[in-house]
Amino acid sequence: MAYKTAALDHAPSHLWPWLALPASLTAALQRAYGHTHRVTALLIGSGRRNPTYSEQRLLHLKRGERIFWREVLLHAGDPDRPAIWAMTTIPLCGLRHGLLPLARHGSRPIGNTLFRHRRLRRSPITMEALPRFGQRVWRRRSILRRGHTEVLVEEHFLPDLPPWAGRGRR
Repeated sequence: MAYKTAALDHAPSHLWPWLALPASLTAALQRAYGHTHRVTALLIGSGRRNPTYSEQRLLHLKRGERIFWREVLLHAGDPDRPAIWAMTTIPLCGLRHGLLPLARHGSRPIGNTLFRHRRLRRSPITMEALPRFGQRVWRRRSILRRGHTEVLVEEHFLPDLPPWAGRGRR
């Protein structure tokens, strides 16, 4: 998996496997929490809207195209101690081309569903540290492609991220 190695070199070493993981973070989180806790997505919000400039550029959207977005906190039983903040952005035309189930996930993590799509291909992962939630938080972003449809996946690693326990299943 390609990623910006310079950014990874500046990240804390305990975050390296999380940042560079090419597979589902949900599966890796489940492995880190163990079988006694189930990874859950606390839905913060979702809906249709106009894309930000960054989303428009990254998803190669034309002027006037709208998106579906979904924002969640991933945790294992305690929503006050989330491990990952994540946002998925899908062009509305992508929902009409086979990705509609992604818009109906509710409190289920979307990662496992995304990585079960055999036709989805992931772009190189970009990563950087940003001020978020009142502190410096590491983020990674990538684009998942299926034909001409693209899905932007953005994940922020929060202070309650458990220690790495392996990558889980793909």
